[in-house]
Amino acid sequence: MSGDLNSHSDAQCGSGDLPQEHGHSHSHDHGGHGHCNHNHGQPSSSEHDAEVEAVSSVVASFLYYKTYALDNAIYRRLKCIDELSEPHRQIVASLGTIDKIKRAEALIRENYKLMLDIVHSSSAGSMPDPAGDAGVFKEWLKQFFENRQGAGKHVASESHMSKLYGTMKLFVRDWSSEGAEERRLTYGPLIEALEDEFSGIAPESRGEIHVLVPGAGLGRLAYDICCRGFSTQGNEFSYFMLFASNYILNSSLEENEHVVYPYIHQFSHVASSEDQMRAVYIPDALPSNMPYSATAEFSMTAGDFIEVYGAEDEKEKWNAIVTCFFMDTARNVLAYLETIWNALKPGGVWINLGPLLWHFDNVAGESSIELTRDEFLKLAVKMGFAFDEKKHKDDVVLTYTADSKSMLQYTYHAFMCVARKPE
Repeated sequence: MSGDLNSHSDAQCGSGDLPQEHGHSHSHDHGGHGHCNHNHGQPSSSEHDAEVEAVSSVVASFLYYKTYALDNAIYRRLKCIDELSEPHRQIVASLGTIDKIKRAEALIRENYKLMLDIVHSSSAGSMPDPAGDAGVFKEWLKQFFENRQGAGKHVASESHMSKLYGTMKLFVRDWSSEGAEERRLTYGPLIEALEDEFSGIAPESRGEIHVLVPGAGLGRLAYDICCRGFSTQGNEFSYFMLFASNYILNSSLEENEHVVYPYIHQFSHVASSEDQMRAVYIPDALPSNMPYSATAEFSMTAGDFIEVYGAEDEKEKWNAIVTCFFMDTARNVLAYLETIWNALKPGGVWINLGPLLWHFDNVAGESSIELTRDEFLKLAVKMGFAFDEKKHKDDVVLTYTADSKSMLQYTYHAFMCVARKPE
């Protein structure tokens, strides 16, 4: 983890915000909506300790959200205004800016309730109910952070807090009506291509067709595919994503019952305070309502894609693999392609859509293989995939967790390809 997170008790006027999200970031059930962990062999003691710390550090980020967000988004800004000359301070106050910041403070506290609920839903009883006895929860929280600090661990890292902010935006993309257009443009072509591959099979008979969605994020693409009758499994590595998807899939009883304010930390490129403070309600579709639940299975698995699906027990198991904004998360894309090849049945189809924002490009201490689009496609052919040239698309203009009301918009010119593993 990079970047220690200090208490910020002495907030400074300056650039204390998290870096703006310029791109997508994939950090890496149903019926019972279970999240399965795939373990191939027993982990070593050091691996187990690393796994425990990985989970603890993500939990710490959720629990530290209120302190971090208030220090960085609120108190620092109020301090900057307080340091203005009195005439300037009065002018700023007359604009409603101070009232806006204090309103954002209240909404951060509302977001914090959601963060606590997410952790509580995944804690298997180890965390007391945050809505229960306030004294008991406060003491547990105090002990949690004292234990981390006593073990020499960060309270939370800047990179983890950035991922947490990004997770809030993923709620918008995957599970809100506001994200419907982004999903239509991104998930729509993938689902259409998948249905085209199996157009001769009625939805109620597609349960025997098994579809894998690596890098599933919060699970909406996998869910939407299952709603077309396919037995679908999403795979995710990031604990941020796993905690959030577990919450939305397993703790939602009604449509739009949860609320998140994902844009209150963003003070640049904002047209109006209403845009910044707007509520987003989730989920816009109830995960338990699946039209073909009697015939199609839905699940989410936790684990590294290569380790899980490169294993012998996953060999030639899947009829289709759908990758969306995923292939560029690889350190070594050859290993990703080998894993897809291993998991696909002969005659199976791989459908891909996304950009090539290689995630480990120029990251200190990380190995990374970066290919152009053309090199990527040539590599896949060398590894045996047969592409359907008629279904190839370039310059597919997409966004990723975009704030539709922001004055700044980033777009990707992605590509889509459909390939088969020959029989």
